[in-house]
Amino acid sequence: MECFRCDREATAECPRCGALYCDDHGDALCERCQDPALALPSYRIYRGSLLALLGGTVFAVWLLVRPPATIDGDSPVPPALAGVIPTATATITPTPASASTTTPAAATTETSTPTPSPTPDPTAAPANPDFREHTVSEGDTLFSIALQYVPRDKDVLDFVEEIAAYNELTDANAITLGTVLKIPTE
Repeated sequence: MECFRCDREATAECPRCGALYCDDHGDALCERCQDPALALPSYRIYRGSLLALLGGTVFAVWLLVRPPATIDGDSPVPPALAGVIPTATATITPTPASASTTTPAAATTETSTPTPSPTPDPTAAPANPDFREHTVSEGDTLFSIALQYVPRDKDVLDFVEEIAAYNELTDANAITLGTVLKIPTE
């Protein structure tokens, strides 16, 4: 058997590539396997890296193409926060101008005078000291209101849910301008 590089008798076989070589063209490995320019990774590494690249590309395209999670089909919100963090702000809802108080002569009705209510005693304790009141102004959200009043020992998101429950709000995004909310103090 001859050396892969010359016509002399081969003295060893390369354990890496299996080529036969003489003492001049190799030591522990043949001369080809010791050449830094030819020290390329095996085909398995190339195939594995191409497969990983393909998988990453498919995942990236899926992230770009999939529809975002929404609350009531309006605004995209991460699924973990859907229904917890309000996304809408308070809006101004115009009230219709008061209707004319004149009635046709044929449809006259008797109006009753309201009974006067007693004036509250300023020295008396409030009826329910467990809350304070906040009037919703433009740009307020339930979350921003909760941030203003949250006690140090409570989580803000839990306090938002507590305010919504205290005011019997079914939709935390439906607060309107001028609404007076009761904020729990405990």
